[in-house]
Amino acid sequence: MSAASIETASRRLTIWRSRRTALGSIAAIVITAVASDSEARKRDRKKNKKRRHGTKKGKTGSCAVHYSEQEILDFIAQAARKYGQSESAMVRVARCESVLDPCAVNRSGPYYGLFQFLKSTWQMTPYGDRDIFDPEAQSLATAWMWKQGRKNEWACQ
Repeated sequence: MSAASIETASRRLTIWRSRRTALGSIAAIVITAVASDSEARKRDRKKNKKRRHGTKKGKTGSCAVHYSEQEILDFIAQAARKYGQSESAMVRVARCESVLDPCAVNRSGPYYGLFQFLKSTWQMTPYGDRDIFDPEAQSLATAWMWKQGRKNEWACQ
């Protein structure tokens, strides 16, 4: 092989490598831009969905319950009767814990729902297979726990 052909082959290889490197760089930039745009669209869709439905999103899922205060008070009354607990005490604790908001979330626990359950505690109740944001299930689980002698687990008394 002559020196000229080696020189030509070397130049072609250099051009090919630089083109390949350039294409790789362009591809990386495009992929990054597409991924960023996709993430931004996902965030926007979540924000819009929350605005449309008025939902609060917790780690356990979204809360889309819409009960009147009277319906929530009725759930508490039924649970208190079922488990022989004080209705007024249960209402007082629910107001203190969540202001009667079944969608309440306190991230410091994290605690969820009307009576502010930890997920692990919630799952140990007979109602743990139901939605943690369900005010009827929360009322029943609370009354059940109180009957078991576990009333002291609530900060609000």
